[in-house]
Amino acid sequence: MNKVNHYLFLPGCCYMCRSTNLPTIDTEIDLDHPNSPDSDNPSANTRFYICADCAIELARLVSEDRGIQFVKMEHLEYLENNIQSLTSQNIGLQERIEELENALRIVQSIKPASPDSSPAKKNFKVVTNPDEVEV
Repeated sequence: MNKVNHYLFLPGCCYMCRSTNLPTIDTEIDLDHPNSPDSDNPSANTRFYICADCAIELARLVSEDRGIQFVKMEHLEYLENNIQSLTSQNIGLQERIEELENALRIVQSIKPASPDSSPAKKNFKVVTNPDEVEV
């Protein structure tokens, strides 16, 4: 089989849908036996051509059995743009996560001042005379 951009043999079109869409697949299968030399056109061969549209439809019929899925080029471009966008967002978020992890490490490394186990002791003086109290 070859992909060609012309119809060299009869019928000069896709053998399945009779369109003349190009490119076409030349299956190199001749559909008639050697012609009689007494024929009007003894060298005319009928070739089995398949246009690209029929080939795609034939492939679509068995694509699920082969685990193949067809995607249009415009959808592929849209998906690639989405992948690039999500990748750049993920990189930005990863950098943000690293910054937050570093900040958390710094906060955890700072040890808070531990409060004394008992309050500070103050020396109290018993006042017997209220005139001795300083205010």
